[in-house]
Amino acid sequence: MLEKINLKRKMSKKDYEKEFDDLAAKVGALQRALRDAQIPVIIVFEGFRGTLRGELINKLLSVMDPRGFRVYSASKTTEGQKTQPFFTAFWQQLPAKGAISLYHRAWYFLKNEHDVGDPDEASSWYEIEHEQINTFERELTEEGYTIVKLFAHISEKKQEKNSKKIDKIYGNGWGNLAPGGVEGIDYKAYYKVYEKMLEATDTVEAPWHIVPLEDMRVGVIAAFNIVIDTFERALQKKKQKKAGTIYFKKDSAVPNILSTFDLTKAISKQDYLVKLKEYQKKLESLQYELYKKKISTIIGFEGWDAGGKGGVIKRFTSALDPLGYAVNPVGSPNDWEKSFHYLWRFWQHIPKVGEVAIFDRTWYGRVLVERVEHFATVDEWRRAYQEINDMEAQWDKQGIIVNKFWLQIDKEEQYKRFEAREKDPNKTWKITPDDWRNRDKWDAYVDAVNEMLYRTDTKAAPWTVIEANSKYYARLKVLETMIARYEKVLK
Repeated sequence: MLEKINLKRKMSKKDYEKEFDDLAAKVGALQRALRDAQIPVIIVFEGFRGTLRGELINKLLSVMDPRGFRVYSASKTTEGQKTQPFFTAFWQQLPAKGAISLYHRAWYFLKNEHDVGDPDEASSWYEIEHEQINTFERELTEEGYTIVKLFAHISEKKQEKNSKKIDKIYGNGWGNLAPGGVEGIDYKAYYKVYEKMLEATDTVEAPWHIVPLEDMRVGVIAAFNIVIDTFERALQKKKQKKAGTIYFKKDSAVPNILSTFDLTKAISKQDYLVKLKEYQKKLESLQYELYKKKISTIIGFEGWDAGGKGGVIKRFTSALDPLGYAVNPVGSPNDWEKSFHYLWRFWQHIPKVGEVAIFDRTWYGRVLVERVEHFATVDEWRRAYQEINDMEAQWDKQGIIVNKFWLQIDKEEQYKRFEAREKDPNKTWKITPDDWRNRDKWDAYVDAVNEMLYRTDTKAAPWTVIEANSKYYARLKVLETMIARYEKVLK
């Protein structure tokens, strides 16, 4: 792609100033229109070192409302961030609807430095595949994000000339201002890596735009035109978008997984108390071993209303050092959370090294309540299965233990627990009109749960269905499952 770009074009100052003023006004107006249309935007600047693309970025920012954007750089990646899944920081930095995140080097920079052989980026953490990048960008664009990718291109001779120019302006310490400098850079090696990157990640959803910066004026005008065109198409796409139908044909290939579990399983209170003490002592020891080995855990709990999630979580966490875990209760997203990709709020709670993150309700709300209640379109919840599998695979690749539990009770047991809660003054807060209303959609939820288990039970993040009509049995089985998982990992 790079060889097709004409780097010899020049532009006079007079022509540049005439075009710039018109384009600047359009960019400002379109930024406001995107804000009003609630369209989030990500602008990525990559390219050869020494392109002076910082000047290009400053030109773009100078015509935009500073209250509407944030600027980031992957060159500032910390050692702490490298202990988490590769895309964690980028998920956490997503712009809200109507806002813009701009990257002076993004996820591509980290991979390219690794691929070109930079010893500072030799860790396996940087071994991300181009297809994983494409997946990340596709998931964002399918959720309504607009991605603008600009690659700054110059010749090797221009790179050397710019390097001398920067030295003259900043002196020998300029590298502190622009990490990674130009001195000693193998232009040809980077050229090969960039060509491979551009070819592999130039997608329909997020195409690359190569900006010639041999002449800064030519580059600025080209970049402004690209940004304007992309912004205009994003606004037009938003107007044309139609809501998906809420009707769908049930997938006959999905088995009735829930019907295969025996809900009569139980244990006496006396045996329960003995085993509970034994298991909690074992978990206490395992938590310490996992912390020493820097192994983190993510545990997700789903289940029927009144299924016993809270009781299970309480018995599990009672065995742990409270400094080493966090319980994240998940309800309906609030207005702020709705302004991001639906997975954004879960990426905010990735556990630190050696710690445990517990989710009471999870990211599976997209394929459960949002599916059944029609809060998500058919297209949205159908593609969510793969999006969730991809996310959990990233966690597993980082070495995080991922385990998911579905607490299964029958309809009669749920009714008994609802009535008991209404009669107990200390538990009435646990029952709401929505709980009773959801019982009317029991069969629809059964279909949703079966498909969830069928499509997202993976080696990286397995589901365990817990027979939970007996609370004692359910609590012990969850603890048994985690003990077995931990011991297997520690071996």
